[in-house]
Amino acid sequence: METGTVVTTFMRHQPPAWCMDADKVGSWAPICVACVLLTMAGWGLWTIPENAEGLEGSSEDGIPRFVEHFPMDVNDEVPLDEVLRIAWHPEDSELGTLKTNDRYLELGELQVVDHASMPANAELHAIVRWSDEQTLNVTVDIQILSEIENGILRLILIEDGVEMFGRTPSQHAVVRLYDPTPITDGNGTIQRELTPGNGLTSDDSERLRFVILLSDMMTEENHALLAINVPLSDNGPKDSGHRASSLLALGIIILGLTAIVRSEWKREVMLPRLRGSRDAEGRPIAHLKAGLRDLQLREVRVLPPWRLAKEIKEIDLPAGTERTIVIRVKPERGLNEVDTATIETEWSIEVDEMGRWVLDLTLYKEPPT
Repeated sequence: METGTVVTTFMRHQPPAWCMDADKVGSWAPICVACVLLTMAGWGLWTIPENAEGLEGSSEDGIPRFVEHFPMDVNDEVPLDEVLRIAWHPEDSELGTLKTNDRYLELGELQVVDHASMPANAELHAIVRWSDEQTLNVTVDIQILSEIENGILRLILIEDGVEMFGRTPSQHAVVRLYDPTPITDGNGTIQRELTPGNGLTSDDSERLRFVILLSDMMTEENHALLAINVPLSDNGPKDSGHRASSLLALGIIILGLTAIVRSEWKREVMLPRLRGSRDAEGRPIAHLKAGLRDLQLREVRVLPPWRLAKEIKEIDLPAGTERTIVIRVKPERGLNEVDTATIETEWSIEVDEMGRWVLDLTLYKEPPT
């Protein structure tokens, strides 16, 4: 049987400055990242449009400039800019509407009709809401400011960013729905339940707008115009309280993840590192390095079929230091020989502020053949 003493060496380990800085960075970096994430989440929540059951809008004293387009070719481009545009595609195309030919004739068979800004002769107030996922409810109040003859109120639903196979680029301001209503000279309210069709639902709200145009059906003189968005149904916060509660929930999640990350960092830098090797003679060696906290090696246990030739006494190891321990083992009592070179060990260590830990280490008694 092999016997011997435990030989230990003590070495003061001074890590480079950049390593020490990296360890310190790990302490506050998760908190900084959490603050950045919370700031971004708060900014995002306060910029999301509110979930509104209905959107209201009123026309102005003047009719703004707007342009009506009649694209004839798949490559015709309708700009997406600050100008209100309406694109009437041919009836026989995938983007066409049954009103296109009539509207083309009404406006003088021009491919582009640019309506100049002018004073309004009426005021429009509209409310748009989703009755269900596929049905829009539109209510328009009309107040006449001066005499209007042959009036007609046109409800025109347009869609931006329509992608169609064979069309380059995406089409904007595409007319998806047209609903005309003749009106009398007096004030009144018009209400419509409209189905956009073309597979459009409330999920497409952000691409949709209603253009409400009051004009003369005989002369096409414009009297009032209102462009109003379609509400984002079941999307976004309902109010500031909803935003605050959502931010609080996100904050709890982010801070919880921060605590986990920081806990893992703390465990990584404060717990010791234990690794094994062999010396030139093939004897097992353990390298024990303290982390950012002092430690005490309380006990080393060797699992069967091996046992320590001599018990290892308790060792105090200051933070940042390392000790190399050469371990000599022998077979358990009653065994003359052991047919394995593998040595399984358990190291009982107590770390300041971190409690007691048991580290497993596998050693090898002699070099592999």
